[in-house]
Amino acid sequence: MKRFSFCIITILLLVLLLPGCSRKSELPVLTKCLNIGNALEAPKNQPWDVPMNASYFSIIKQAGFQCVRMPVRFSDYVDKTRSDYRLDETFMQKIDNYVNAALKQHLTIILDLHHFMEIMDDPKSNEDCLIEIWKQLAERYKNYPNTLVFELLNEPQKNLDSDKWNDILAKTVQAIRTIDKNHFLILGGANFNSIDSLSTLELPQDKRMIVTIHYYEPNNVTFQGNPYHKGYENLKNITWNGTTAEISYLKNRLETAKIWADEHNMPLFLGEFGISKEAPAQTRISWTSAVASEANALGISYGYWEFASSFGIYDLKSATWNSDMLNTLLNPSK
Repeated sequence: MKRFSFCIITILLLVLLLPGCSRKSELPVLTKCLNIGNALEAPKNQPWDVPMNASYFSIIKQAGFQCVRMPVRFSDYVDKTRSDYRLDETFMQKIDNYVNAALKQHLTIILDLHHFMEIMDDPKSNEDCLIEIWKQLAERYKNYPNTLVFELLNEPQKNLDSDKWNDILAKTVQAIRTIDKNHFLILGGANFNSIDSLSTLELPQDKRMIVTIHYYEPNNVTFQGNPYHKGYENLKNITWNGTTAEISYLKNRLETAKIWADEHNMPLFLGEFGISKEAPAQTRISWTSAVASEANALGISYGYWEFASSFGIYDLKSATWNSDMLNTLLNPSK
């Protein structure tokens, strides 16, 4: 009997020590995720069309989602006269309230540093600000459950190219880990977290990371008629029908990302994909269904952009969901 018990314990230890096994078994649930966009990532004192409210988390949970990604423009709420870039405490107490509201609903909550445009224009002058923001967030939330996840920077772009981003990313992860060694970190490549940028992404040495990609292809379909995307605002009636060629292209793109993630033993999160409400209704459903279904088939967690604005699936005025889009996202085909 003692020998049997010893064997069982040995086997369990070996399983836990297998590369990647422990990390994947502890991963928070990220799939069936919904972004609350056009809210907290608006510039300071310039509210956009989704006024943030803690009630959204219960609405989202009751609909069937398991995760919320909450984009926040933290960079607008720092004191730039101080070397530690102290975050505004009144604003941070609001963020605490939203995080706690999500956790109370048993949702995974992704705290996403969004629209830090200054670092995109001038990476060198703003890297200290990014690092200091994350040091403060790590300290503030280090004792929170691991269903709170940190996303270090949304869509590096412009002058924040792969080389500069790899350097700043490594420094940021190191700074966080001096304070908080437990929470999972989401990070992606340059060029708007594109799939192609994965090939130049240098992963820091850390066992609790998740890699993200964003997918809006073809852009003339997904961005059509959207006033926030210059050059696409006058496009209309562009269809996507799920033809053999369209599906083949989509599969190839997501498979490229999945192959990279598997080669690097990294969990993969499709953190943003979405289509404008100005697109034809059936095109919205067909494209969204195809992306969610392919991600689901490949084992890629996914988050739709977004809740209640120009890509949204919920109407704040009538307090109703677009039932077709909701069903498409929550029940993707195998």
